[in-house]
Amino acid sequence: MMQSKSYDASMKIVLYLFGFLLLWEWLRPVKQLTDTGNVSVFIVFIALALALHFFQCRLWIRFVLLLGFLTISIHYLYYETSIFDITWLFDFLGKVFSDFPLVFQAKFLEISFEFQSLLVFILLWLITYLLHYWITIKKSVFLFFIATVIIVAVLDTFTPYDATFAIIRLVLIGFSVLGVLALFRLASQEKLSITVPSLRRWLIPLVLMVAFSSYIGLAAPKFTPQWPDPMSFITSYSDKASGSGGTNRIGYGVDDSSLGGGFENDDTVVFRAQASASHYWKVENKDFYTGKGWVTARKDESYTQFANTEKFNGFAYPPGVETTDLKSTLTVALPYTHVPYPEPLGLTKIDSPKGELYRYHPYNDRITSHTAEGDMVKLKRLELSYTLPRFDINQLKKMQARDGLKIDPEFMNLYTQIPTVFPERIKELARTITAEESNWYDQAKAIEDYFDGGEFVYDQSNIPYPEDAQDYVDQFLFETKRGYCDNYSSAMVMLLRSIDIPARWAKGYTEGTQINVKGERVYEVTNNNAHSWVEVYFPNAGWVPFEPTKGFSNETDFYYSSTGTASAETSEQQSEKEQQAEQQQAPEKQEAAPEETTAQSAESQGNWLEGNWKGLIAALAGIGLSSLLIFKFRGRWLPYLLIAIYKRKNDDKTFSKAYMILLKQLKRMGLKRPEDQTLRDYAEYVDSYLHSGEMGRITRSYEKHIYRGDFTSAEWKDNRELWENLIKKTIS
Repeated sequence: MMQSKSYDASMKIVLYLFGFLLLWEWLRPVKQLTDTGNVSVFIVFIALALALHFFQCRLWIRFVLLLGFLTISIHYLYYETSIFDITWLFDFLGKVFSDFPLVFQAKFLEISFEFQSLLVFILLWLITYLLHYWITIKKSVFLFFIATVIIVAVLDTFTPYDATFAIIRLVLIGFSVLGVLALFRLASQEKLSITVPSLRRWLIPLVLMVAFSSYIGLAAPKFTPQWPDPMSFITSYSDKASGSGGTNRIGYGVDDSSLGGGFENDDTVVFRAQASASHYWKVENKDFYTGKGWVTARKDESYTQFANTEKFNGFAYPPGVETTDLKSTLTVALPYTHVPYPEPLGLTKIDSPKGELYRYHPYNDRITSHTAEGDMVKLKRLELSYTLPRFDINQLKKMQARDGLKIDPEFMNLYTQIPTVFPERIKELARTITAEESNWYDQAKAIEDYFDGGEFVYDQSNIPYPEDAQDYVDQFLFETKRGYCDNYSSAMVMLLRSIDIPARWAKGYTEGTQINVKGERVYEVTNNNAHSWVEVYFPNAGWVPFEPTKGFSNETDFYYSSTGTASAETSEQQSEKEQQAEQQQAPEKQEAAPEETTAQSAESQGNWLEGNWKGLIAALAGIGLSSLLIFKFRGRWLPYLLIAIYKRKNDDKTFSKAYMILLKQLKRMGLKRPEDQTLRDYAEYVDSYLHSGEMGRITRSYEKHIYRGDFTSAEWKDNRELWENLIKKTIS
């Protein structure tokens, strides 16, 4: 009898091992398809959970051990402070509470990495329990086996993951588990004891059958794929369902031949960039204006090819242009085959785990990623090395006319191209704007500043397409005077070309929103950051970016070489970039802390934990309960905190931030604004609910600030009382 129990325990170990291997197949694609760099932590968690189930540990012991491992793993993955420094736990719990609602809003890309890892741990915790239940009680893992096969097959079909060997492993492991569990099930139903001879008679045919069938499956000839690529069908079906009319959704697109129309915002994250300085991200430029949009005039498909980590010299600046060497690490959430790179142009090297070759296409400055065989590949992570230039305004002002300049005539003709039929009043306007300026730089700045006038409005929705015989730029400059980046940038390029200044239309993304990840400066770039701007060519500086779009600022660094003439704006930009570089270097200095101190304190920390673990658990429970109560009743204390914070702020951005916070507070109160409702209509609704006119007054001031750009800090002081009164009314 004891021998039977021994064999029963041995076979159970084998079953748990097979279950562990099946679940491991779920994690194998994670490292390839995502940026998860520590999959081993999750593998150890699975092994620990199954081991605790095998030894039949009590529920509270399993809970404490797994929760402890989970907590230590989160700290190990994301925090560099001591695990006994309670501040990291506060930070983690804060992210849990703030990210939890995002799960129900399906905003998965906005969830922090810490909370994502927590969700993965919880999912694996539940699956290991189900696996234990199927092995020990039901004695059948058929459902889990089928689910694993389906998951791997779907990943193989719709993602770059190659599941060829994964399917082979699943067949061998899955059929073996099913066969052994069938023996256990039969023995339980018939009240039979499992002996060595009976086990041998069962296992030998099982092993031979699984091995033979697997060999036949591998050796037998196979048909080529009989179905067309399902992704093409799904994409086409989606396009048909969405239709071609109506408002477009913002984001990067390839076809710019017919510009116009409005668009909706899209918060989908494209990539996150860990960078020491903020700047635009370029994808390509286009040079030929058709009157309706932009195309590439040159159909030359030649390219310059360079390897991964190989130095690239395609964007070298002329001598005399100051540059700073920088690096950025991009984590791509929405992969493309093109590579976004810093603007102004200065890319020198690309380093990606899956990148092998890159092709630079000089006719549109586009860089694409390829395999060694030449096939295009979408990269998920890459490190860019680049130089960020500083342009001397005095040098730029030396360019006064194209006469006498040694510029290739073909180059000048390409970048001063205008359509054969082009409205004369656009040329007249360009001459009028630049009449008092004598050099290219001042003329470009005059045109850029022209769009700051009050008659121009930034708008994303009420934008018409030009009529059949109407020019796109002419419509914007003289009729609508309303539009977004494509309108402003196209207009500036054509105004510059009208006075023989070489310019081109560039597109990509703005710098994104700065977030904090593990103490690092990270910029999150979404589809909302898709943007177009202007590049002007100066023979002594190369291509220089300009930003005409209302509400956007040029991130390029300009300076005066003469002493005492530097503008305040340029000084602030330079100071900000220096501060960013210093902050980027700070973590590197912290990493150089002596290892000896850590070794000396490890023993004392372990002794303290051994004698105070109960108190620590009680403290964690108390902190969790307190945090929950604070979060639940935030409506009672948060308004007072916001009032205290914004009472002392007077900068230009304060009013915009304060107004956005007011909208969030009203939403939390229950006064949610529908997406298609204007701010004025929403203000009337709020005033009718609160029986006041304060929301309407502050909204009119906000619209003045946004669309006219002439709001001052003094006017914020005048509106502060209105804002405070409305914030207080949201207290619940």
